[in-house]
Amino acid sequence: MFQQEILQQIQVNIHSSICIRGEKVIYIDPLKIDGEPHDADLILITHPHFDHFSPNDIKKLLKEDTVIAVPESMAQITKLRTGREPVSLHPGQSLTLCGIPAETVAAYNLRKPSHRRSSGWIGYVLTLGETRVYITGDTDDTPESRAVQCDILLLPVSGIFTMNARQAAALTNEIRPHTVIPIHYGALLGGRKAPEEFRAAVSDMTETDIRDTVYNNLMIRQYARILAIALLCGMIGYIIGSFL
Repeated sequence: MFQQEILQQIQVNIHSSICIRGEKVIYIDPLKIDGEPHDADLILITHPHFDHFSPNDIKKLLKEDTVIAVPESMAQITKLRTGREPVSLHPGQSLTLCGIPAETVAAYNLRKPSHRRSSGWIGYVLTLGETRVYITGDTDDTPESRAVQCDILLLPVSGIFTMNARQAAALTNEIRPHTVIPIHYGALLGGRKAPEEFRAAVSDMTETDIRDTVYNNLMIRQYARILAIALLCGMIGYIIGSFL
C-alpha cells in the first residue's frame, strides 16, 4: 500500500545513490556523500561498478552496528575495502535486514555485456511499513523485474548500459506502481531529456516523480580519467621505446 510519508523519506543524492530516512537510515549504492555522517543502519549495494560501489563513501557512513549487504560475488572485495564483513546475497532471496523485510531481484542486461546474469547482481525490494519500494539496480526489462509488485519504483532510464526511457516506461507500465522515480541518467548517459521522455511514456495511472538531484557528470569524469591514463601509458611507452 502506498504511503506518502515513505515517498517523502526517499532521497536521491546523485545518479543512483539513494537514502531512505525512516525508522532506519538506509543507503543504496551511496556515492558522493557530503561530510562523514556515520549514520547508516543499513547499506545495500547492487553491483561493483564505480558509480554504484564506492568504498570511500561507504566508510563515511559506517557506525559500529551498520549492516552492509552485497551480491555474493562482491563479499570479499567489500570486506577488503571497507573492513566490514558483509551479508552475502544472491537473486531470489527473501530475508530480514535490520528488522526490514527485504527481497533480492536479479539485475542484468538481456543483450548488452555490461551486466551479465551470471554475475548474480541484484536489485532490492524493501517493505517499509505497508509500502513496498523496489530499487532495480542496473537492469533491463527482465521477467524477474516484471514479476515484482511494488508501490514505489526506482529504475534507470539512461540507455547505453541499462534500459532507455522507452524501455523503462514499458517495465513501469507492467509493474504499475503508484509512484516511479527515474534515476541513473546524466551527461553522456541519456542527458537531461531522459526523465521527460520517460514520463511521457508512463501510464497516467502512475505518478512520475523526477528529482533534480539525479542528473550528473559522472561519465564525463570517468571518460576523462580513462583518457588521461591512456595518454600517460602512451607517453611511458614512447619514452621506453626511445631507449630501446
